[in-house]
Amino acid sequence: MTTLVSRPALRPALRIDGATALAALFGTLLVAPVAAANGGYSPTAWGWVTLGLAWAAILALVLRADVSIGRLEAIAIVAFGALVVWSLASVLWSDDAGASVLSTERLLLYATALAAAAVLVRVRATTALVVGVWAGATLVCGYGVLTHMYPGRFLGNDTIAGRRLAQPVGYWNSLGLLASVGLLVAAGLVSTTRSRVLGAAAAASLVPLSLALYFTYSRGASIALAAGAVVVLAFDPRRLRFVLTFLIAGAAPAVAVVKAAHLPALTTLGAGARQVADAGSTLMQVSLLAAAVAALAGALLVEADRRIAAPRSARIAFAVLLVVVAVAGLGAASATYGNPASIAKRGWHSFTAKPPKHASADLNSRLLTLSNNGRVVLWRVAWHDFTAHPLNGSGAGSYYAVWVQHRTEATQVRNAHSLYFETLAELGAPGLCLLALALLAPLAAAVRVRRAPLVACAAGAYVAFLLHVTFDWDWQLPGVALAPLLLGAALLAAARPEGRRLRPGTWSRAGAAAVLVVIAGFAVFALVGNRALASAERATTAQRWHAAEGSARHASSLQPWSAGPWRVLGEAQLQQGKLGEARKSFRAGLAKNPHDWRLWLDLALASKGKARPAAARRALALNPRSVEIARIRIFLGLEP
Repeated sequence: MTTLVSRPALRPALRIDGATALAALFGTLLVAPVAAANGGYSPTAWGWVTLGLAWAAILALVLRADVSIGRLEAIAIVAFGALVVWSLASVLWSDDAGASVLSTERLLLYATALAAAAVLVRVRATTALVVGVWAGATLVCGYGVLTHMYPGRFLGNDTIAGRRLAQPVGYWNSLGLLASVGLLVAAGLVSTTRSRVLGAAAAASLVPLSLALYFTYSRGASIALAAGAVVVLAFDPRRLRFVLTFLIAGAAPAVAVVKAAHLPALTTLGAGARQVADAGSTLMQVSLLAAAVAALAGALLVEADRRIAAPRSARIAFAVLLVVVAVAGLGAASATYGNPASIAKRGWHSFTAKPPKHASADLNSRLLTLSNNGRVVLWRVAWHDFTAHPLNGSGAGSYYAVWVQHRTEATQVRNAHSLYFETLAELGAPGLCLLALALLAPLAAAVRVRRAPLVACAAGAYVAFLLHVTFDWDWQLPGVALAPLLLGAALLAAARPEGRRLRPGTWSRAGAAAVLVVIAGFAVFALVGNRALASAERATTAQRWHAAEGSARHASSLQPWSAGPWRVLGEAQLQQGKLGEARKSFRAGLAKNPHDWRLWLDLALASKGKARPAAARRALALNPRSVEIARIRIFLGLEP
C-alpha cells in the first residue's frame, strides 16, 4: 500500500452494500434534481423536498433497529430546530409575515435534511454520502458546461448572466461554489480511494468541474476553493499525497481550461451563434481527451498507492521541493506586486473600488479585479438594521423591504449577499448565535476524526461554503447549499464513534416521529399554498385574468397571513378594469403588510383623484429610489 506521509491504514473509499448505496443515492438525489430546478429557488420546490425528507426519516425511525446519533449531531439538529422556531416566531414582530413564513420554510428544509441524514446514514456509509454529493455536483456542473458550449441545444439565460455560466442553478457565483465543492471532493477521492474505477471517475470529473468554475468567472468561488484547499492541507495527514494528486490528475483539466480561455467565442460578449457552436465543438474534443488522460492518471495514482511504498527520504525531498517552489512563488509575487503590506493595500483598494460602469466584453478581465460590486453597501444597510433591532431583528425575510427604503442607489437586490449579515438584520443576535452553533458543529466533528478517509476534503469543501456565504446569497438556493450541508452531515456522522452516542428509546423515537409528522403536514400545507400562488402568478403573466383571480383567491385562503395573494388578485382585477374590486384587494393586502411599497403603488394605479398621489407618496416613502415610480411620476400626480 502506497504511503507518501505517515498515516493509518486506509479503508476502501466505498463498500457497496445497502447502507452505502442508500447514502450515495441520498446525496446524489438531494443535490442534482434540486439544483437542476433553478437551484431550488422557488418555494414550490421546498415543500416537495421537505416532505420527502421527513417521511424518509420517519421510515428510518420506524423500521431501523439501530438508530443512533452523536452528541454533535444532536447539538446541530437542536440548534437548527431552535433557529426554525425563532424564525417562525419572528412573524409576531415582522412587517411582512408572508416573507417571514417563506424564509422559515426554506430554513425548515435545511433542518429536516440534517435530521434525515442523521437517522439514515450509518457511520460506515459516511464516505458514500460524500461520494453522492460529488456525483450530484458533477452532474449539475457537467450539464452547465454543455449549455455553455452548445447554447442552441440547451436552455440558457445569457441575457441576465451576460455569458457567465449560470445554468441550471440560475446564478453564476453559486454554480461556481458548487463546482468548487465538487473539485475539492473529487481531488480527495483520487487521493484516498483504493478503487481504481472510482479514482478514474473522480479524476475525469475534474474536467467538467474545472470548466464550470472557469466559465462562471466567479472570483468569490475561486477564493473559496483556495481557502478550502488550505483547510484540506491542514487537516489531511496525507497532505503530500493530496498535493501530488492535484499536480498529476489536475494537469489535464488545467489544459482544458487554458484552451477554453483562448476561445474568444466562449469568453467574450457578442459572439455569433455559429462561432459559439464551432468553439464549443473544439472545446468538447479537448475536454474529452483531457478527461480520458485525467482518468488514466487517476487510476495510475490509485494503483501506485496500492503497490508502492514511498520511502521517508522521498517524502522529505518532495516536501522540501514544494517549500522551495512556494518560497520562489512568493518571491516572484513580491518582486512584481510589492511587499505583503503593499499587496494587501492594493487588494483592499480593489475590493472597495466602485465597479466599472461599462463591463468589458472580455469576461476574463473579471478575474483580474476584487471589486465587491456594491456588497459593502448591502452589508452596511443590514448592519444598521441590526443595530436598530439587536435582540429580535426585523423579522425573517424582511431584508428586501429594509433595503429598498434605505438604499443609496437603485440597485435591484433581494438579499444582503451575506448569510451572516442578513441573519443579524432579520433575526438579531440570537439568530446568528443559533446559526453559528448549527454550522460550526461539523467543524468540531472534523477535528475529532480528521485522520479518517475523506474527512479532510469534506471539511475543506464545507469551509469553502462557510466562507462563500459570507459574501453571497447561496443560502437562498437549496440546490447549492444542500451539497456542503450534506458534507457537514457526513462529518457529524463520522464523529459518532469518537463521542457518546445517543440511542433513542421507544418514546424518544415516537416523539421524533411525531415532530417529523408535523413537519410533513406543514410542508404539505405550505406546498399547496405556494403552488396556488405560483399558479396565479403564471396566469397573470399569461394574461389569463379569470384563472389568475381564482388561483389568487384560493392562495389567500391557504395563506391568510400573506399579502402576496391579495396583490396578485388585485393586479388581475386591475388589468380587467375592475378598479373598485382591485382597490379592495390591495387594501386587504395592505392590512397584512402596510410596508409593501408595491401594494401602495398598485393602489395608486387603481385610484383616482387625490387618493392616487396620496397612495403614490406612501409608496415613494417606502421606496425612495424606485425606478418604477420615477417613470410614471406625472401620471401618479407627483411633482416632477
